[in-house]
Amino acid sequence: MGAMPRGAHNSSFSAGAVDCVCSAWIAGAETLELFGGTLRTLAVGLVDEMVDVVVCAPSPGGQGRRYAWPHELLAYDAPRWWRPWRATAGALAETLRVRKPDVLVALDGSVAGLTRAVSDATGLACLLSCSSLGDVRRVREAAGHGTVVLAASEPIRAALVAQGGCDREKVHVMRPGVYHVAKPGCFRDGGRSVAIIAGGDMDDFAAFEAVLLSFAELVARRYDGVFFLVGTGRAERRLRRRAEQLGLLGQLTFTDCRPLEQLSGVLKAADVYIAPARTAGLDIRPLLAMAAGVPVLAAAKAGADDFLHEGETAVLFERANAAELTVHLANLLDEPDSARALADSALDYVHRNHSPAVNVTAMAHFCRQAVRARSGV
Repeated sequence: MGAMPRGAHNSSFSAGAVDCVCSAWIAGAETLELFGGTLRTLAVGLVDEMVDVVVCAPSPGGQGRRYAWPHELLAYDAPRWWRPWRATAGALAETLRVRKPDVLVALDGSVAGLTRAVSDATGLACLLSCSSLGDVRRVREAAGHGTVVLAASEPIRAALVAQGGCDREKVHVMRPGVYHVAKPGCFRDGGRSVAIIAGGDMDDFAAFEAVLLSFAELVARRYDGVFFLVGTGRAERRLRRRAEQLGLLGQLTFTDCRPLEQLSGVLKAADVYIAPARTAGLDIRPLLAMAAGVPVLAAAKAGADDFLHEGETAVLFERANAAELTVHLANLLDEPDSARALADSALDYVHRNHSPAVNVTAMAHFCRQAVRARSGV
């Protein structure tokens, strides 16, 4: 998405312009864990655009993340079967009335309905974000006529407008903004073991087992490498047992790395990143790897992302195909110059398509646009 025009800068209006705007961001159960890094960058950047931010996150997660958030963070009681959406929305609306925000922002599709309910209770304008194909239906249901929806990728935008429910011209792509290194740092030190990381939600046993089989084959061929599986999920226990069966435990480390922004530090020491399975939700891990200057291998099956392109930003392989994955890994290890060239191409892509500065300008624009539309200015 290209840069948006800068608006004037709260609830005071002059000559059709909106002055300083206060935005209340509503997060879901895992929003800050998954996207805290990119959201923090966005929130800090909005200071220069005179857009204030207060974040509402479900307790106890909201309380636990206070120390890491640069703006005010309020905890709310998430809906449960004994605590319906209406009760949660009413309580949150009362809390926010003290802060007097101008616009509400649902940070992901899981809280689209809650944000709409708070909007109805307070009369505030709202923006809805969607970062998962699995949330498309609930976002459609929450999006009233004229509601601006921010899709995290082109596939998500296409799904939002495919069957109606969202005004096509009101659905915009706003990709995650990430900072990137100046140049690839992979395969620079010939005196150390190559570090290979595979990451993602470990729910797809076959996809991650293929990674383990590939690691075992590299060991059998006497490649000097250390291996990491980053993530957690339903298949983790089975994968640990499989790793033990393959004799990998001495060279393989399992780690969770949550919140995901911690992964950026781990990637600084990596030489290759593997995304074994594509998911309905936008997986920011391979994007962080690209931004860290690390060549990416990714399953070819389509997912919610739009940043994994064969030969430009990643090498794609058939999901759960250990033999094909091993061939690609061996090629990268045998040809470090080609691996660095791929990483450099991915860095250029990140620079052109995932600019934090563009996101700041766009979010400021959409917040002011929503306030104007709600106020009839």
